[in-house]
Amino acid sequence: MNERIQKLIELQELDLHIAQLRRQVDAFPQQLAEIERSSEAARTALASAKQRVLDLHKGRKKHELDIEDWRGKILKYKDQVLQVKSNDAYRALQEEIRGAEAELGKAEDRLLEQMVGGEQAEKDVKRAEAALAEAETAARLRRERVQAEREQVEKEMAEMQAASQARLAELPQDLVDHYHRIARRHGGIAVAAVRDEACSMCSVRIRPHVMQLLRQSEGQEIFHCETCTRILYFVEKPAAATAEAAPEASAAETGNQ
Repeated sequence: MNERIQKLIELQELDLHIAQLRRQVDAFPQQLAEIERSSEAARTALASAKQRVLDLHKGRKKHELDIEDWRGKILKYKDQVLQVKSNDAYRALQEEIRGAEAELGKAEDRLLEQMVGGEQAEKDVKRAEAALAEAETAARLRRERVQAEREQVEKEMAEMQAASQARLAELPQDLVDHYHRIARRHGGIAVAAVRDEACSMCSVRIRPHVMQLLRQSEGQEIFHCETCTRILYFVEKPAAATAEAAPEASAAETGNQ
């Protein structure tokens, strides 16, 4: 095979590998952001649970004040009962007392609900704190794995880039520019193998005289696919495949005789 073609093939393999590694590197920030979002969800849940406790505490204070207020009114009405002179006034005060006692009962029920809700809210806070600790531990471990993988990928990419630069230095600049122009048009693939006398990338048949020249490993000329314009190189069939094909061809000839 043409030595320059061989170096282009190696260069292309390196460049494709570098492109794959670069996509991995570009994906790492998104992975880290997803890890942070998982922890943030747990922090939000904890903040919500704590706010619930505060709200219930405020509600409890309000109901306690209501209870004190209704108890004060009941005591006032009872003091007034001892001072009234008429039955109508007495009955009116008794009605006020019954109404105040009913409201007091409602306030006490609401306070009890708040107390029960407060106990549950405190348990929810503890569960949210445990969930946050677990989420942060998991996030830390995932972050460490991602960072380690990122360092490994970046190290490998640096090695591949160094190897790519070494191959570039071994090729004429005009050929390098030509290779890059074709690669940009075809997703990084500028060099294509010829298999079964066709371009392996676009499947277009190669002209017989071009095939003959491609088979000449000592040839220095560069050939392009007439359709996709990629640089072509010939791939010999493996010896085993050729050996298997020979008996089949012989048997076919015998059958035709």
